[in-house]
Amino acid sequence: MHIVVNNIYLHGNQPHGNTFSQHLLSYLIGKHPEHHFYFLVSKSDKNNYPKAGNATIIIINSSIKNIVSLKIWNTIQLPKMLQQLKANMVIQPNGFCSIATKVPQIMLVTDLMWLQQPQFVPASLHWFHLVFMKQSITKAAHIITLTEKLKQDLLSNYPTASGKVSLVYASANPLFQPIEYNQKRQTKDGYADGREYFLYTGSHHSDKNIFELLKAFSLFKKWQKSNMKLLVSGNISIQKKGIVDKLNSYKYKDDVVLLPTITEQQLALITSAAYAVIHPFFYEPLAMPILSSMQTGVPVVVINPENIDEIGGDTCLYALPNDNEGLANQLKLLYRDESLSRSLVEKGLITTLEFNWERMSDLVFKVTKNGFS
Repeated sequence: MHIVVNNIYLHGNQPHGNTFSQHLLSYLIGKHPEHHFYFLVSKSDKNNYPKAGNATIIIINSSIKNIVSLKIWNTIQLPKMLQQLKANMVIQPNGFCSIATKVPQIMLVTDLMWLQQPQFVPASLHWFHLVFMKQSITKAAHIITLTEKLKQDLLSNYPTASGKVSLVYASANPLFQPIEYNQKRQTKDGYADGREYFLYTGSHHSDKNIFELLKAFSLFKKWQKSNMKLLVSGNISIQKKGIVDKLNSYKYKDDVVLLPTITEQQLALITSAAYAVIHPFFYEPLAMPILSSMQTGVPVVVINPENIDEIGGDTCLYALPNDNEGLANQLKLLYRDESLSRSLVEKGLITTLEFNWERMSDLVFKVTKNGFS
């Protein structure tokens, strides 16, 4: 069977599930050598997908820079490509289907941010999804979501999806693993002057997230008189005047380290050496970042548990959005209670064993086969 994976999307706006799909497909390829996979990718993305004897990477030179070019790709160029490759099915990791092909399509929906929090999505993408999502759901042979909440949100907004939506939980990024003491020490020396640190990693959609985090860190420092540092990672718009001004006047500015351009490998290393990781998700339907942090053997604090506690359960500490004191109290609790910290680490490692890639890939392949039966 020829399985085509369409990874072409609007440049600079890759969906949240991009990393998830890359790891998932690696396992599918390894477990199913009887099928051939074709990856349709942009030139800049060509090294992010698995290489194997049953996988072919096809670089698409067409520039997808706006909604018009994206529509042309989906309705004209992609169907033609599928015909040339004699495709038997298409996996759509980017949350929509082509309405102009008869080849069965499996659609991966990783979030509904464009619908539920449109202020964080470019207006053009918001309207593109509004127009084409209903058609995509009609076209899809089957739909996969990564949390039960996301599944229910999808069905609530699109009742016609009923009967063809399956839940397949995410798994941890394999790059994120525990490290030895000496490597932890070297990492702390390199990024935090040899000190312990909290690591913020996650949502970068709103500068408000950073401001709220800094307020909580101030309370923690005030209460504990600790030399703890705060590392802030992610695609953060630190050049925006509001953040720069805030940091310049911030009492603990010397204890804050901004890391806006680190690689995934660097993030995995920094996570493994952290005292604890803070995931301040105001909207995050994809549990993969939290599971990845757990897999390194560090405690995790999650903000906005409504979106993620079905996976985190009692393996994380939680705080509510905009509750600076609540977050500071959780950080203080971790700092003072070593037995709690050890307990969270142990539970987190067990949880990541339950959500493993081999099991996930088996479920996806089963769902895929059922979608065409």
